[in-house]
Amino acid sequence: MLRKSQPHQQESDSSPETGMNLDRLAFDEIHPAFLDTLDEQAVPTVTGLKKGIYLVLAAFFFLLGVLGVALPVLPTTPFLLLTSYFLIRTSPRLNQALLRSPVLGQVLKEWQQDGGVRLSVKIQAISIVVLIITATLIFSPLSLLLKSVLVALACVGILVVIRLPGLH
Repeated sequence: MLRKSQPHQQESDSSPETGMNLDRLAFDEIHPAFLDTLDEQAVPTVTGLKKGIYLVLAAFFFLLGVLGVALPVLPTTPFLLLTSYFLIRTSPRLNQALLRSPVLGQVLKEWQQDGGVRLSVKIQAISIVVLIITATLIFSPLSLLLKSVLVALACVGILVVIRLPGLH
């Protein structure tokens, strides 16, 4: 089983002893229904035309997620979560292959199971964004306006990464 929704638990997860923070609580209150849909046992597979549409959407979001690894302005995790969402409904076998992926699988599993990202992954993502943006600013012939827009988008991306719930 992948992940149980935190708000439905009877235990007091918000106590200081558990290390639960307000960002995590807010995340669970907003997204538990979506995260529970990533549970393979709870979701029936689709058939027919709907299956074809879901496979196309899974492929589309997977491509966006892979692009997000290299492009600092495109997030990776949300697209991979959407990929998993559609794959569970069409082909649990393909979803398991995605989860076993050496590059993307571990981050996706941690996000689905624990609802967060390790600090080392955040540091790596921010470092890649900074390196790519710096190289672009130094070596590209873009206008000052485009470079400014690129820096602004990169700052938004970095802010999103920083605000992701962390794993302890």
